[in-house]
Amino acid sequence: MQYRKDKYGNPLSILGYGCMRFSIRNGKIDLDKTEKEIMEAYHSGVNYYDTAYAYPGSEAALGLIVEKNGIRDKINIATKLP
Repeated sequence: MQYRKDKYGNPLSILGYGCMRFSIRNGKIDLDKTEKEIMEAYHSGVNYYDTAYAYPGSEAALGLIVEKNGIRDKINIATKLP
């Protein structure tokens, strides 16, 4: 993975993980599959995750997965507002 420095000098992966299209099952985010995908990205060196309130349920799902796996202090999360 390639990284660049943010304005504070922290390494930020050039490749980010977009949370717009998490896997859906029965009309809800499939947390098990989504967790596997996020953690695979994390273990591959991705430390930048992009979400937004306009992506139904993605912020909450990402929060649950990050908390469960204890990686909040190791990743960067961006969110958007209109």
